[in-house]
Amino acid sequence: MMVKEITAAPQLSQVLDDTYPLWGEGLSRRAYGAWNRAQGLTSWGRRRLSLVGLVRDGRVVTSAKRYVFDATAEGKPLKVLGIGAVFTAEAFRGQGLAEQLLEAMCEDGRATGCDVALLFSTIGMDYYARLGFTAVARTVVTLDVPRNRLGAPATLVRAAESADLPVLAEISVQYGQDASLALSRSADLIEFGVTRRRLLAGLGPSGLRSVEFFVSEEGRKAVAYVVISRGSGGVSDVFLEECGDRDPSGARVGAMLEVLAAREPAHEDRTLKAWWPETFRPPQIKIIGQAAAPEAMMARSLTGRSPQYTQAVFWQTDVF
Repeated sequence: MMVKEITAAPQLSQVLDDTYPLWGEGLSRRAYGAWNRAQGLTSWGRRRLSLVGLVRDGRVVTSAKRYVFDATAEGKPLKVLGIGAVFTAEAFRGQGLAEQLLEAMCEDGRATGCDVALLFSTIGMDYYARLGFTAVARTVVTLDVPRNRLGAPATLVRAAESADLPVLAEISVQYGQDASLALSRSADLIEFGVTRRRLLAGLGPSGLRSVEFFVSEEGRKAVAYVVISRGSGGVSDVFLEECGDRDPSGARVGAMLEVLAAREPAHEDRTLKAWWPETFRPPQIKIIGQAAAPEAMMARSLTGRSPQYTQAVFWQTDVF
């Protein structure tokens, strides 16, 4: 069996039926299908995202999502094969089909110029380690937004617009300049990540999730931004999905978080979780905890050189 791009409607529907119980994210089956289709209709998704699998007698027996990212490693360009949502139909498990698919995807990636394969595992690292993937350390911090006794700072915060995206892409560049691995975060990749989160929130039950995308503006131009999600836990389950600031310290992002927290002054819980670069430390924000990210980030070289990514820059919005 060879890797096949899954495009026929009956096979797409079959894969969605198979994977919905595991990755339904609280959506209805219909909404789950709409969420997956809509991601492929974005500007970035049309060019960089596809569903592939192994097919036996017309039935998809194992499948995965294939992403193709531009990235840099210590300032040098490279191409990344992203592998997500690896799934084998129950009736075909125990035959090594997922491993066959992964190896075939890596071979195809190598043939089309990819340097590295990247995935995120929620089943631990042992299985993928046996296939040549190595862990990339990634830590999530817990942040506290202290109350400002002088009130919220006089910082202009507004909803982000499509016209802001090229500027936000410029801001993102600075975080990957010295990193051992960083995605090249173009305007359409940022849009894809935010749109994926918004679709998930919008297609789900009312009140289950929400996503906020704000910028801080100076001289009619965005100078900092934040993407904040709230999950099924309500306001106490808050994640700073990504952010950026022309100020290297992140002081404007800190001011934005103060402004946003001040919208509900009576609420006692002003904490949120985030991944951000080690050098990014808004002076207004306190780090009160840290832990390994819930999904294990793993990489495998497709060029024969063992990857050593000690300072990978990978925002939560980019996790696939």
